[in-house]
Amino acid sequence: MNNTNQPKTDTIVPASIFLVIYAIWAILVSAGSNFIQQFDKIVIGIVTNNNESITQFTKSFTNLGNTSVIIAETIILVIILVIFKKYAYAFFTAGTMIAANGFNWIIKHAIARPRPSVHHLVYADGYSFPSGHSVGSATLFGILIVLTLLLVKNKPLKTIMCAIWFCFPVLIGYTRIFAHVHYPSDVVGGFLEGISFLLIGYSCLYHYYYAKS
Repeated sequence: MNNTNQPKTDTIVPASIFLVIYAIWAILVSAGSNFIQQFDKIVIGIVTNNNESITQFTKSFTNLGNTSVIIAETIILVIILVIFKKYAYAFFTAGTMIAANGFNWIIKHAIARPRPSVHHLVYADGYSFPSGHSVGSATLFGILIVLTLLLVKNKPLKTIMCAIWFCFPVLIGYTRIFAHVHYPSDVVGGFLEGISFLLIGYSCLYHYYYAKS
């Protein structure tokens, strides 16, 4: 592979920082801290309303973060990378997604936080923290940002694509709060977890190429 397409920086330090922040956040959520309760209350007050257009958007757009959709998108992405013989990137994509979502399942059952007791606008089961939609979308679209930065050479196109990828998890996280199926702290926790595993995966990718050089 051309050297210009290889990771240039090890991200293990920022990954460690995000993991520590995530661990602290998870502990605060698990302990039911007053800070988390106030945070959730303030954000819910800002986000939620009765606007019918936003409600319809939420019910549709939130499906893009469904587990089945994220898995399908991941498989398609991996297949495309394999077809173009980007094997290291295919392993990076698959490994990072498996690790992030597997860890999410463990944390969900370890903390076992009930979902908001108000009426849900969309169906949701299982525990609340962290938001699986947020973990999956932050990880997958974060991977797409990484691949775009590494593989796309046209700078204006690269910027546009990265901006689009960035918007997806943000909007999906927003819909989970608006639909009353997650607390804002669930979404933040999901983003922190997803970013942590993205940075860990990138570090592994960096060391793979470093070992080959």
